[in-house]
Amino acid sequence: MRLLLDLRKISEPAERERLAREADGHGIWGVVVTGPRGGECVEASALATTTQHVTIVIDIDGNDVHPTTLAEEISVLDQITKRRTMVIFRGPSTSKTSLATLLSGLPCEGVILSPPPAQASIPVHSPEDIPETNLPEDMAQLATTIDQYRDSQTAFLIVSWARSIKELARHAVGRSASNDFPQMVADMADQIDPIDQ
Repeated sequence: MRLLLDLRKISEPAERERLAREADGHGIWGVVVTGPRGGECVEASALATTTQHVTIVIDIDGNDVHPTTLAEEISVLDQITKRRTMVIFRGPSTSKTSLATLLSGLPCEGVILSPPPAQASIPVHSPEDIPETNLPEDMAQLATTIDQYRDSQTAFLIVSWARSIKELARHAVGRSASNDFPQMVADMADQIDPIDQ
């Protein structure tokens, strides 16, 4: 399972960028960002330029927006991120299908994207495809929560976390990837290198 840090409720751009850089540096797989309607890709681009590894998951309101326009913006974003873009699309299913087709490099209604996305195909998900949770601060409860989602074969999990990104990475990233996660390693790391609150 891949963890996606939820940055959609962080209103301050500098704070979003700081959290995205920390997530990038500590091995969080992705960050979820949105923006004012029509400006979602601009917000995502700001994070793309300050990170190197983390996937930029853009949450887009596609109601009343032409899918070709969105596909062009997302394609440019994918070029900026160097293949680190994923989409959560909120809108009509016909628009989602058109968007996914265009972002796969295929023609849709006679249109082919130029420039094409950097990826062969940018993943496009519906909001209901990816569960969201506020992770508990208690480490035992956090472990139980991560285990439940991982064991249910969830591919991605959007998480909200109020504490240190380093602590989230230390206690949740390995656990989300493997049911054999040695909790002892994270606990020892906490003793050797305590997390400042």
